[in-house]
Amino acid sequence: MKPERLRIIENQQRSYCEGILELINGEWVFFDEENDDAFPLEDFFFKEIQFKQLNQWHTGILTEDYVIQAKNTQYILHDQMRMRIRKSLPFSCISWLEELQNDVFYQFFSTLNQLNFSIFDILYCHNFLSFIFTQKKQGVNFLTFDNSEEICVVQHHFDYDVHKRNDRLEFTLNTGKRVILQDFYWPKNA
Repeated sequence: MKPERLRIIENQQRSYCEGILELINGEWVFFDEENDDAFPLEDFFFKEIQFKQLNQWHTGILTEDYVIQAKNTQYILHDQMRMRIRKSLPFSCISWLEELQNDVFYQFFSTLNQLNFSIFDILYCHNFLSFIFTQKKQGVNFLTFDNSEEICVVQHHFDYDVHKRNDRLEFTLNTGKRVILQDFYWPKNA
């Protein structure tokens, strides 16, 4: 994915699970404060971890020997350590985002954020586009988001062929509010 797109994704709200690390019966367990879920720390080996030390957040990679490697420094885990672990997006969502033209990508994120949702609020993504292997691609992708206050369903209607790309995005909230972005149209060589 292009760097400018990655920056938009990385700067989304709720991109981290935040919680406390505990040593229980010799096993490291991460407790997510948002939903009280517990995860064995080995689920996060080789992933980016942020941890709080002396009231500052530091970033590193958790190694399989339970050490956080940050630049030229290694940090030892300790019980009750405050941590943030970057959330990952479903593969179907990542591949869908990669298919979008720049204008559709930016408008999608702008509208999603204005509705108080983050890409990391995603519950479900059905990327029908990834199942079509012909030059003519037509259909609808479905995405469902939950920001713990509201639900948003996004329908991405697409009609692509060798000469044009046409996109329409429909955002529908459980409150009945709807936002429709349409008339995205690109001749293939534009």
